[in-house]
Amino acid sequence: MATAKYVTSVRGLLGVCLMVLAFALAGCAGEFEDDDDEGPYQTTSSAQADPATTSASSPVTTAASTGVPSATDDSDDGAATTGAMVQDSNAEEAPAKGGPVYFGPESGGTANPNDRPLALMYFESHGVNPFVDADEDPLSTFALDGDTASYEILGLYLGEAQLPPPESVRIEEYVNSLPQDYPAAETALGLHLDAGPSPFGPEGYVLLRVGVSNPRPDTDRDPVSLIFVIDTSGSMAADNRLGLAKTIAEGIADRMIDGDRAALVTYGDIAVRNSDFVDYDDRARVVSALRGLYANGSTYAEAGLRMAYGMAENELDDGRTVRLVLFSDGVANVGATGPETILELVDEQAHRQATLTAIGVGISGNYNDVLMEALANRGNGTYHYLYDHAAGEQYLSEDVNGVFTETARDARIQVEFNADTVRKYRLIGYENRAVADEDFEDDTLDFGEPGFARDVTALYELRLEEGASASDTLANVRLRWLSPGAGEAIETSASIAVGDVAGGIGDTSAHFRQAAAVAELAELLRKSFWAQCGEISAVADLLDAINGELGESSDYTRLVSRVARASEYFEPYCKE
Repeated sequence: MATAKYVTSVRGLLGVCLMVLAFALAGCAGEFEDDDDEGPYQTTSSAQADPATTSASSPVTTAASTGVPSATDDSDDGAATTGAMVQDSNAEEAPAKGGPVYFGPESGGTANPNDRPLALMYFESHGVNPFVDADEDPLSTFALDGDTASYEILGLYLGEAQLPPPESVRIEEYVNSLPQDYPAAETALGLHLDAGPSPFGPEGYVLLRVGVSNPRPDTDRDPVSLIFVIDTSGSMAADNRLGLAKTIAEGIADRMIDGDRAALVTYGDIAVRNSDFVDYDDRARVVSALRGLYANGSTYAEAGLRMAYGMAENELDDGRTVRLVLFSDGVANVGATGPETILELVDEQAHRQATLTAIGVGISGNYNDVLMEALANRGNGTYHYLYDHAAGEQYLSEDVNGVFTETARDARIQVEFNADTVRKYRLIGYENRAVADEDFEDDTLDFGEPGFARDVTALYELRLEEGASASDTLANVRLRWLSPGAGEAIETSASIAVGDVAGGIGDTSAHFRQAAAVAELAELLRKSFWAQCGEISAVADLLDAINGELGESSDYTRLVSRVARASEYFEPYCKE
C-alpha cells in the first residue's frame, strides 16, 4: 500500500508539473507576431505546430490534450472536477498529441466515453486551423461535410440559458445549417466561388466562399430499403428522447414511396428485430411497431448495429439500396462500448454501400456527440441532432430527403492558392475533415458525404499580396466525388481572380454575409484564437444589415434569435 501511495503521489506531482508547463506553452502561443503587427493574425507555416497550440483554447482543453488530468483532481477513480478527462485512471500512457479530447460534466468520467451511462456528456476538441503561408504550402484539401448537429446543439444550450461548450462547436455545421444562394445543380454537384472583404478580419483581408450545390428534391427517385435502428435503453426515457425518435421515424416512414421497404431494429439489454422488411403497402406494420416501443434496460449498441447490418446483407445482395437510420443518445454500456470497436463494425459494412444516418436525441445529463458524429462519418452518412419536436419537424421538412437519396459519395475539395497573389490563408472550420494533399485523387479512400438537397460551404480567410492585378488568379478549386452505386469518379473545377473580389462587404450577396455572420458566431463561441476580443454585437450588426433581403426567411430569423440569446451570456476574451 505504501508503494501504491508513493506512485500516486508521484503521478499527481507529475500531473501538476505538466499542467504548469501546458499553461506556460499556452501563454507563449501567438507571441510570434506578423510583420504588420496585426495581433492574433500572425502567419503559421503548415509545418508548424497544430493550430490548437496557437489558439485561445481553454486551460482545460490544453491540459486534456496532453493527457494530464486537472491539477485539482485528486480522486482515486479518475473523476475530473474541472469537467474534462482524457485517459482512464489505469491507462499506462497519455494519448498522442492531437488525439481526441473527451469532455464530461463536473462529476467527471473516464477516457472511454461510453462506459458510464449516466450524467456524462462528450464532445471532442479538434483545435483551430492556423494561417498558412501560401508560398510554403499552396494546397488546402478537405472532405465535404453535410452534418448539421453542432448548430442544433447550440439551440439546445441557449434554450437552457447557457452557451454551448466550445468543444461542441464545429463551424462548418453552423454554416451548412443555413441555405445559400447557389444555383441548384442539375444532376450532380455544382461548384461556386465568390469573395469579398472579410467583415471580421483586419483591413485588407478577404473572405473566400467555396460553395457546393446539390440537386433539389425530386419525387422521381429509386426505391430504397430503410432500416430504423432505435436505442430503447433506459437513458432514452429522459426528456422524451424515445418519444421524439418514434415521432421522427414515423414521419420518415410517411415519406416512403411505392417500391420502398422498411424494417425496425431496437436495442436495449439485447438487440430485437421488431419488424422484418415490409413493402410500402404494409408500412403500417412498422409504424405500429414504432408506437409500441418503450425505454428500459442497458444499451447494447453493438448488437443493434450488427443485427441491422446483417438484415441489410440480403437486401444488398438483391441489388437494393439500403439506408440505416439510427436514433440514439450515443450512450453504450454493454458489449463493445468503446467507440473504435463499434466503428470497426461500421467500417466493415460501409463498403457494401449501406449508408448510416445518425440522428442524436437528448443532451440533458448524458450524450455522446463524439460517437454519433463518428458513426455517420464512417457510415457514409450525415449526422443531425434533434432536441425537441420543433427541431424534428424542421428536419422532416429540410433534411429528410437525405435519408432516401444521395447525390455523391466520398466528396472532397482541393484549393490551390496562387502564392503570387495570396500571402497566407486559413480554412475556417473543417478541422476534423482534413485530407492529405496527395490523397485527393485516391478514390479508394473514405472522404465525406455532402447530403442531399442541402448546399455545402467552406470559408477561407485570405491576406493578399500588394500590387496584384485584377486578372491575376486568386485560387483554383477542384471538387471530386464518386457517383453512388457505380462508384465512377467525377471531377469539376473552377477558378477565381483578384478582380472577382467584391469591393465592399455591401457588394456581396445577403447569403454571403449571413454565412460570414454565423461563422463568426461559431468562432466566438468556440473561443477561436482568431476571434479574440470580438463582440457578438458585431455579428448582430451584420445580420441587421441584410434584414431587408432575408427577413422573411425562417432560417434567418432563427439565427438572429440565437445571436441575441448568445449575446446575453457571452463575455469577450482577449490575449493577455
